[in-house]
Amino acid sequence: MFTRMTSFWERNERRLSLLAFVGGFLWDTLMLTEIDRLRDNLILLAYLVIAFTCIVLLNAHRARLKKKASPFPAIGFIEFAMQFAFGGLFSVFIIFFSRSGAVIASLPFLLVLGSFFVGNELFKKHYERLTFQMSVFFAILFSYSVLILPVILGEIGADIFILSGGLALVLFWLSLRALRLVARDEVEASKRVLLPIVGILLITFNVLYFNNMIPPIPLSLKDIGVYHSLSRAKSGEYVLGFEKARWYEFGEKTASVFHRTGDGPVYVFSSIYAPTRLDTPVVHRWLRQDDGTGEWTTVTTVSFIISGGRAEGFRGYSTKEHITAGKWRVDVETPRGQIIGRFDFTVEDTAENPTLKEETF
Repeated sequence: MFTRMTSFWERNERRLSLLAFVGGFLWDTLMLTEIDRLRDNLILLAYLVIAFTCIVLLNAHRARLKKKASPFPAIGFIEFAMQFAFGGLFSVFIIFFSRSGAVIASLPFLLVLGSFFVGNELFKKHYERLTFQMSVFFAILFSYSVLILPVILGEIGADIFILSGGLALVLFWLSLRALRLVARDEVEASKRVLLPIVGILLITFNVLYFNNMIPPIPLSLKDIGVYHSLSRAKSGEYVLGFEKARWYEFGEKTASVFHRTGDGPVYVFSSIYAPTRLDTPVVHRWLRQDDGTGEWTTVTTVSFIISGGRAEGFRGYSTKEHITAGKWRVDVETPRGQIIGRFDFTVEDTAENPTLKEETF
C-alpha cells in the first residue's frame, strides 16, 4: 500500500500540490474569522508546529545522507507537508491583514505576503536549502508575532510592533539552536547568508510599518456608511436613516451619492472590531477633494475610544455640519495614521427629498 501511495504521489505531485494550495486558501478563508478566537489560534499554532517539524526532519535527513546513513522514508511527503504549512500560514496572514486595513494603503505589505504565498508554490524546489527554509520561517514568525501580541497584551502601537519584532528574533534564535542539535554543519554553513537576509526582512517590515503600510492588526472595519439621520433608541441601539446602495455598489449598504436637500448634518457611522480587552482611540478623518487639482485635503478630524469584545464591532460615528457639494472621503484611522478603512462618497444638491431607508444597528 505504501508503495502504491508513493507511486500515485509521484505521478500526480503537481496536481495534488495545486489542489492543496487552492483548497487550503479557501478553507482558511471560510474557517478563520477572528484572531482572538481559540480555534483560529490553534490552527495557526498547528501550522507553525508542522512547518518547523518538517524543517527539522528535512535537515536531519540531509545530515544523515552526508554521513552515509540510511535516508528517511517518504521525504517527499515531508516536503509537501512543509509547503502546505507555509502556504496555510501565509494565506491566513493575507486574510487577517487584508481585513484589517484599506487595501490600497496596505498594498506594499500585502504584496510582500502575497509574494511569499505565490512563491511557496513556484519555488518549492528551494525548500531543500536551509537558508531558504529559515528565511521564510522568520517572515512567518514576524507576521505571527505582529498578529498575536496585541491580542495578548490588549494594546496596539509602535512599541508593541517593535516588541513583536523582538519576540520574532528570540523565537528564530531558539529555532536555530534546536536545529543545531540535528544539523549542526548545515546551520553553521547557512549563517553567513541567512543572518543578513533576516536583517533585511526585519528592516523591510519596520520601514513598511512606520510608513503606515502595514494594516493596524488586530483592528478591522466591520461596517461604514454615510447617513442622513441618526438617533439613539431606549435600548441603546442606533437608528439610522440612509439612501440604500444601488445594485452595482457591491458590498455597500449606503449609497455612494449623498443627495442633500438642505443644510442639515451628514453622519458617517462605523463599526470596528477589536479583540477583548483592547481599548484604543480611533479617528474619523474627513477629507474633501479639490475640484481643480484633485488633491485630498483634511477638513476635520473626530476621535473617540473603541472597546473590544463585541463580535459586530464597536459602533461610533462622526458628523459634519454645513457640508459642501463635491467628493468626500472619511478615513478611519489609528492615532498614528494607520488606515483601518475608508468610505468615499459624493455630495450632490437636489430639490427633491431622497427616498430613505431606516434600520437599527
